[in-house]
Amino acid sequence: MSDSVIGDGLLADAIARRPPSMLVVAHDGWDTADWSAAHDRGEPWLPVWTELDRVVVGPIVRPGEPGCVWCLQTWRSGAPRRDRWTGELRKDGRVATRPSAWLSAFAADAVRELVHAGAARNCCWYLDLRDLAQTRHTFLPDPLCPACGGRPEDTAARAAITPLPRPKPSPGAGRIGELSESRLTELYVDAETGVVAPPTGLRDSLLPLAESVLTECGYRGEAGFGRARDFASCRATAVAEALERLGGQWPRGKRTTVRGSYADLARDALDPRSLGLFPAERYQEPDCPYQPFTEDAVVSWVWAYSFRQGRPVLVPETYAYYRTALQPGARADKPFTFEISNGCALGGCVEEAILHGILEVVERDAFLMTWYARMPLPEVDLARAPDPRVGLVVERIERTGYRLRVFDMTLTEAIPAFWVLAQDTTGDAARPKVVCTSGSALDPVAAVLTALGELAPIVEQEMRRYPAEAERARQMAADPDLVRIMTDHALCSATPEAFERFSFLLSGDRRTGWDRLGRGPWPHHADLRDDLTEAVDRMLAGGMDVVVVDQTSPLHEAAGLHCVKVIVPGALSMTFGHRNRRTTGLRRLREVPHLLGYAPQPLTDADLNPHPHPFP
Repeated sequence: MSDSVIGDGLLADAIARRPPSMLVVAHDGWDTADWSAAHDRGEPWLPVWTELDRVVVGPIVRPGEPGCVWCLQTWRSGAPRRDRWTGELRKDGRVATRPSAWLSAFAADAVRELVHAGAARNCCWYLDLRDLAQTRHTFLPDPLCPACGGRPEDTAARAAITPLPRPKPSPGAGRIGELSESRLTELYVDAETGVVAPPTGLRDSLLPLAESVLTECGYRGEAGFGRARDFASCRATAVAEALERLGGQWPRGKRTTVRGSYADLARDALDPRSLGLFPAERYQEPDCPYQPFTEDAVVSWVWAYSFRQGRPVLVPETYAYYRTALQPGARADKPFTFEISNGCALGGCVEEAILHGILEVVERDAFLMTWYARMPLPEVDLARAPDPRVGLVVERIERTGYRLRVFDMTLTEAIPAFWVLAQDTTGDAARPKVVCTSGSALDPVAAVLTALGELAPIVEQEMRRYPAEAERARQMAADPDLVRIMTDHALCSATPEAFERFSFLLSGDRRTGWDRLGRGPWPHHADLRDDLTEAVDRMLAGGMDVVVVDQTSPLHEAAGLHCVKVIVPGALSMTFGHRNRRTTGLRRLREVPHLLGYAPQPLTDADLNPHPHPFP
């Protein structure tokens, strides 16, 4: 046996006959016991092992450098479409050490050639023992890997943000460039080893739509969705949204180091009460997974950047990241309140990501304020849309038997936001009566198109599931506490019993022209930094702040992407589950409807809409 080969059996013997220039650990079964010893030698090494009907070759591991076989196994173990049977078999020690019955001397020779010709960093090869087919699978280093990962400490200095000039391709553009489907696929997409699974296009949908499921990493079901005019763009957007979800789950780019109470950290900390809490009785419920905020409660905090203060500030980690409880090996705090991906955004630069995070916060805040305050919004005259695409999308959706209505819900900051609603016209009790969502962009036409693009697949989804869920929907309409998860909201609001709840929006004739939408035109900036400055200034002028958590990790940096979460104290954050609504302590909810003329005086708690919101 060669000094450069650890192991025994057909594979080890075949490789030893022409040993490579590096150490190889080769086994005819799933035996990985020698990996740690090989790694401890501090020299490059290559793992080769057999999994029943295939041999896995690679990756080349260089101790001290990112990217190793344990990273590979992390991505493989979390692959959304992994073979569950092989996962169970791997746990059986007898299978792990038993040579594969499929392995032959000829296959072992083929593996030896792969070792010489195909071994590389950050990739592995599968050799199928049934037909000797070879497939190459790339992966990215896992920043949380216990063997090769390493995150810098989260510090105030790393949180500082200085917006830089970012020329746009045209004054009307909302981003500095287009997503490259080929580049995103190369870096992130692989059914076996990718950060996301290959996107699937839903070709029977009203409009092009794609979904890309995120590698589980402890949580099943997170996915990104792409909606665009063509499927290539849909696939790219779906992958990008999945990467945005990845950034929002838990810290992958920095290691949280600050822990303490608000009382101890108040000089630098954002007051959690400014973000909206539950009423006191919610915390007393026996199944409540949250802790009431007190100034002495000790939790973990991360650094963010406050545009109002012009300096870094601390925010609770459970506000900055919404799945911290699922982070492998981490100590999880009980959060003060419900949190999701609200305000999370991805961009080709940090300025772009922040701008789109602001747009999402504005959209969700306006939607919830419209619902809670029952604001009678002006309705957009769709027949006079200046862009023909609006009419085409409306016509496509209305073929399904729904009337499309769009309402301008732009608030005091004058960043365009719109509520879109599909109202059934068939009278069929087996169809959802109402389906709605929202959208925001710097240009009203773009905002309406975005909202309509979101609405189209939701209408289809609700039409498919409503008949089987109609009885449960009626029960939720009668008892709001039964609204527990995200999909319950649209279902509850789709019943005929809930239709009257939309009367504040649907009754009356309040048509408005496109020239009056968004409370004034947005300036045509040639640089995206100017758009960001404009948006931030409008938020600050309304008495708010824009607080940014940089969620970017090495996984995002591989494609030159940036991921952030934008937090706006005082704004309404989207919540799911009726008992999770966060309105306590938010003065703005009571005051803005009055300032806009939708209410005769500031609202009281008794004035707020008691019904579950209809956001899907």
